[in-house]
Amino acid sequence: MFALILILCFSTLVDNWPQWRGPRGQGVSEEKNLPTEWTPTKNINVSVVGVAGLEVVEGEKVVGRGLRGGPEVGERLIRFIDRDGRVLALRYDFTASIARVAATTFAQASNPLRLCYAGGVFRQEPERGNRPRETLQAGAELLGESGLDADIEIVRLTLEVARSAGLKEFQLNLGQAEVLSGGLAAIAPDQRTAIRHWIDRKDRGNLTRALARATPEARALLTLPFVIGRRAALEAALPSAPQTARPGLESLLALDAKLSHEDRKHVVYDLGEVRGLDYYTGIHFELFIAGTGRAAGAGGRYDDLMGRFGRARPAVGVSLDLDTIAEALAAAGAT
Repeated sequence: MFALILILCFSTLVDNWPQWRGPRGQGVSEEKNLPTEWTPTKNINVSVVGVAGLEVVEGEKVVGRGLRGGPEVGERLIRFIDRDGRVLALRYDFTASIARVAATTFAQASNPLRLCYAGGVFRQEPERGNRPRETLQAGAELLGESGLDADIEIVRLTLEVARSAGLKEFQLNLGQAEVLSGGLAAIAPDQRTAIRHWIDRKDRGNLTRALARATPEARALLTLPFVIGRRAALEAALPSAPQTARPGLESLLALDAKLSHEDRKHVVYDLGEVRGLDYYTGIHFELFIAGTGRAAGAGGRYDDLMGRFGRARPAVGVSLDLDTIAEALAAAGAT
């Protein structure tokens, strides 16, 4: 089952970008059956590179540079010391490896660059119970393109992979980092951790007490994080939103306008997701499948990351937890 899901998801990632080029650049263009109403980003090259040979073991600092999250994520690294006394870590996700490859092997490649990958990642996650510490993951990154079209491309790609894998009841919870960033910036730094915790817990009582004397911009955090729903929820939130939040809301509305009717059936806008706000710079999302207790995928825009590895490039991508997808299909009786 796991091998089948890996092959299916990885091939779907490739098939939904119009040209495939293998790890060493070999291959030829070929026609693909694209999703309904799907079009690639305009005026950019459409080659895709499948990245092979990414390191499983990296220096701890290299891995840490690419982590999506705060200190609590770093605590989940599986570390060990080599004979030379260097602290190494098993691959937590593919971000650091992809960023390094983009800054070295593909340093001279024209933008945008589409990379896809598959393999194991290793994490210490007590909440996973007795599940193995190795998780099978597949993903795609679109580097060098900062526009709305690139965001839409990754969102549609994620939805198409879910459909192609055979999933029926799934949902993409989609947010935008700019919606809350202005309000959080208006709060004293020593209060931000608590405020984010209460937003994450949807604790309106503690938020109300903490923001009683805050600026109007900060007090928007009493309403915006509780916005969840379809397009109508975004439209209702826009008129009263502070100026700093409006570009994020408007970008979500523009994205929604370009999705197909079938796509919209699986997309819910959730403005209260604060995990990863130190990492994501635009859209961010998680893929959930009915009957599973954890996300089966995550992604978004992280324009500040590539510069940490030598070459600044805007970037947006998605990674999929193939173990969770396989478990959901098995539970649903898929073969």
